[in-house]
Amino acid sequence: MSPRPSLLLALAFLASLAGCGRPPAPTTTALPPLVIEAAPAQLTTDAIPVEGTALVSRRAESTLSFKTGGLIATIPVRAGDTVHAGQTLAMLRLDEIDALVAQARTAEEKSRRDLARVQALQTERVATLENLQDARSALDAASAALRAAEFNRAHSVILAPADGRILRRLAEPDELAAPGRPILVFAGDTAGWIARLGVTEREIVRLHLGDRAEISWNGAAPVPATVAQIAESTDPATRTVEVELALDAAAPVGARSGFIVDARIFPQPLPTPRTTVPLAALVEGSEHHAHVFVIAADQKTVRRVPVEVEALRSDRAYLRTALPAGSRVATTGAEFLSDGRAVTVAGATP
Repeated sequence: MSPRPSLLLALAFLASLAGCGRPPAPTTTALPPLVIEAAPAQLTTDAIPVEGTALVSRRAESTLSFKTGGLIATIPVRAGDTVHAGQTLAMLRLDEIDALVAQARTAEEKSRRDLARVQALQTERVATLENLQDARSALDAASAALRAAEFNRAHSVILAPADGRILRRLAEPDELAAPGRPILVFAGDTAGWIARLGVTEREIVRLHLGDRAEISWNGAAPVPATVAQIAESTDPATRTVEVELALDAAAPVGARSGFIVDARIFPQPLPTPRTTVPLAALVEGSEHHAHVFVIAADQKTVRRVPVEVEALRSDRAYLRTALPAGSRVATTGAEFLSDGRAVTVAGATP
């Protein structure tokens, strides 16, 4: 008997068994709600502060020097000394300078006598008008030379221009000082204190004269300040614009000229409010783009929303993307969420 019919029957039997034994389609198991914390998205008109590093100094700081050259006789002050207006701070040896003053004074006296003689002769019609004019010109020149010599004599002594302090001493007695060589760095106490910082071209457009500011250093309490001056040009090396802050305090406690401090400037409020959220609400960020999970109205699910971040300050993120009024965003646990995920908001009223 041929085996072909038996083989066909066996195959048909196996096919029927395979059809009857197919397992049912798997059912999807819902994930249990994830417990999270949420915070409201807030609206604010406060502008983002401009932050930077500033250099503190007294407003009136100057380098003092001699107008004339010569040997330094004495410098009775040192760095850190408090001085008063008109106090002698440094002096050249005046032998040569006094001799020049005496020479100019003698020449002026001679020219004055010559003029008197010519005037007498001109009255008697012995001297001509030209002789009289020459004598007057000679006296004028001699008087000018005397004034110049006395001016140089006066500026061979450095006097304190105002009440203040000596910041640096750059020379010592018996050194030969050239005209204009820096001898002392002086800071006046009456003009107040300032802080200077460079602000980027992007942020400078948000600042105006009179904007509030503050500086702080080494954990000290912030010192209030005001934007007093904004440069009209950009520094070509740093591409920043210098901003000068006038400190409200006449003499900040513990401050020294040259301190490096942290500065914050608060621009004027915005005309329209912007959205801010806690930093913990941002997930999956790249450059200025990120996502937040907004809690649904039923407090049971979340919705993944892309946002554009303008800036990060302290513990808040400032968004260019507006969120619906009254929105709440996931904070703690946000990194474990996905769009549409069931959640339980900690502290939410059932």
